[in-house]
Amino acid sequence: MIFRFVFIIPLLFSFTSSLAQNSDAILISQETHVTVERNKLVKDFYFKIQINNREGERYNKVSLHHSSLKSISNIKAHIEDADGKIITKLKKGDITERSYISSSTLYQDDYLKEFTLKHNSYPYTIVYSYQTQEKEFLHIHNWSPILHTKIPTQSAKLTVTTPINYELSYKNNAIDEPKIETIKNNKVYEWHTDYTTRIKSEVYSPLLRRLTPSVEIIPHNFYFEMNGSFKDWTSYGNWESDLLVGINELPEIEKQRINELIKDIDDEKEKIKTLYHYLQDETRYINVSIETGGMKPYPASYVSENKYGDCKALTNYFKSVLDYLEIPSYYANIYAGSRNNPIDKDFPSQQFNHVILYVPQNDDDDIWLDCTSKYAFDYLGTFTQNRDAFIIENNNSYFKETPKLTPQEVLDTRQVHVTYDPVEAIIEIQNTFRGPSYETFAQIGKGYRESEQERIIRNAIASDGMKLIEFEIPDYHRDSLAIQLNYKASSNVIYKHYGNDILISNLAFSIPSFEKPEDRKHPIQLDYPIHERDIIHYEIPEGYTLNKNTEDYSIKNKYGEYKLEIQDKGDEVVVIKQLLIHEGSYPISEYSEFYDFILQVNQLEKKTHLSLHK
Repeated sequence: MIFRFVFIIPLLFSFTSSLAQNSDAILISQETHVTVERNKLVKDFYFKIQINNREGERYNKVSLHHSSLKSISNIKAHIEDADGKIITKLKKGDITERSYISSSTLYQDDYLKEFTLKHNSYPYTIVYSYQTQEKEFLHIHNWSPILHTKIPTQSAKLTVTTPINYELSYKNNAIDEPKIETIKNNKVYEWHTDYTTRIKSEVYSPLLRRLTPSVEIIPHNFYFEMNGSFKDWTSYGNWESDLLVGINELPEIEKQRINELIKDIDDEKEKIKTLYHYLQDETRYINVSIETGGMKPYPASYVSENKYGDCKALTNYFKSVLDYLEIPSYYANIYAGSRNNPIDKDFPSQQFNHVILYVPQNDDDDIWLDCTSKYAFDYLGTFTQNRDAFIIENNNSYFKETPKLTPQEVLDTRQVHVTYDPVEAIIEIQNTFRGPSYETFAQIGKGYRESEQERIIRNAIASDGMKLIEFEIPDYHRDSLAIQLNYKASSNVIYKHYGNDILISNLAFSIPSFEKPEDRKHPIQLDYPIHERDIIHYEIPEGYTLNKNTEDYSIKNKYGEYKLEIQDKGDEVVVIKQLLIHEGSYPISEYSEFYDFILQVNQLEKKTHLSLHK
């Protein structure tokens, strides 16, 4: 082994030198050795990172996670100079420890051991290793050979050793099949890879984790709080169903509150809505992650008494409320986030990061409730819409897709009135936001002081050449799916004088800046539609008329629609325009066609549609 490394040093040095020219740091080597022995999981990690400049210093800070379920030991580290000479070794006193507490966490038994390895001359290399042990686990390992997508990985190896009769499954992503061999009474799996071509995020591309090398490895059978199996989805669902047994009892005082709240309500959906409002008003989201690593919810009685919980606890609590009223509802696992990360249904495993509640209805108008949300009743929004939800039911767990946001549900509209002035036009705008914009402005309206709201709005309209005069976010019903923003602004770029003519600038739609086809590498993933509609009234100053060369436009294809209509009203001209980009996934082979549609829309939006003549 020593001689093999000696022979490849010149090649590695050459390769590292070329990478160093363009990278702040390089992950020279990453080795992970995982051993399953007597149902205990032992992992040994080794990292060798070259720091090339000041920007690369962010990679010399090491944070190692551990908890009551995962112990950590054998931490070793040192610094090597540019010649490979060890110049500093990590001392025990250099390691600090702190609780891993986020702003939304009340208490959890997760901790971080941290240290920094820094030298005053570039390049230098940090080397560190450590070991973890776990007695209860749902994953053998989720392996990514990437420290950060912005820096290359020169060499990475994952080795997994298990007893010869131990059953596991693995899923490769953008990586070759492992070498598998039997050594004595063990089975050894070995993966090798690198990451030398940087993968960059692109506008509406899939999550980078779906494009970069990774391996996910799970046991067929496991013990985590109780025995379970990933044999199939039914088996996994039964394990999670068993976790929920015995934690749905409500205190008597809570039952009395429920009875009082719905005593005059006969309609079942109205009962659910009233109680959901009660949940929103009386509880708050706090991440509580102890004991079972966050898989077993706190009992309903705990939430009732303490008025807080994480997504699991709040969902279990509200399910318990509906259980008390004999209204069927189901605990539903989901992968939530700003981007959809599809569940691999051919790989039964714990692929979820959030829990919501599914309430079936006889008229097929099912109810979906995110019990951590402060948005409208039965509104999932961009965080959880259009996802595969895993519905937990003993011996009958199954997948059901959450509702997609429709074009109407994401439609943003602007009613605009522009009053002529030879110096600065006055613009009055009434925005109606839905979908992602509704979510954003609901947070701004409720979570920010007026001065902060003004700063956000002022900065947002500055790009259109407007100066804010005043604004208002009107009150709205808690279950409204739209929110308004009204503001008045001034602008000296709307009406442009050229002799006896005036050119009127278009108030353009906000269209994502998609890459040119020759620069695009990844497919398109639009998780919900983009839909905007404007009705703009431009005042025509006295003595001017609209030129007759104005045109209406219309584009429609599989990717979306664009319409522009111009109406001459004598004392004003009204521009009505609408843009719809459909939700969908489009392969890179279709990107040129998709881009042509976006390019046409952009060209029309940038064009000066209106001119006035005296």
